[in-house]
Amino acid sequence: MKEPMMLTLCLGEDSILVSRAILEALNSPKQVQVLINEERQTLLLQPCGVYDREARVVQEPPMAGNPYYSAGDFEVSGHTLLKRIRSLTGWTDDRPRVIYGQYIQSHNVMVFDLKTAQISRLQMPLDESGGIKS
Repeated sequence: MKEPMMLTLCLGEDSILVSRAILEALNSPKQVQVLINEERQTLLLQPCGVYDREARVVQEPPMAGNPYYSAGDFEVSGHTLLKRIRSLTGWTDDRPRVIYGQYIQSHNVMVFDLKTAQISRLQMPLDESGGIKS
């Protein structure tokens, strides 16, 4: 089964998790940009150069410590971006949101429609065995 191409907006932690499947679809870039189109209420994730505006270096190995983290995910610190998203969408709580992306091969970008964001079913951190911590 193919891994879903999804972003997890961790509103309480001011971070965005990019799934391994997204990075693989984008040909494992060294840097990415996460851009917002406020008019269309979409996010765009694309490979970029290290000197491009808003370039985020993809960490190797990926950073753990986030309760929504899965091995191979890439975590982006996103306080300012998430603040803009909250303002745009009207979200007032800290529940994490999941957004599934659409890969546009001709431009090598992923597009995420904020209007399709779903509240993540995963609400509590998992222990090492995959069970919910008590």
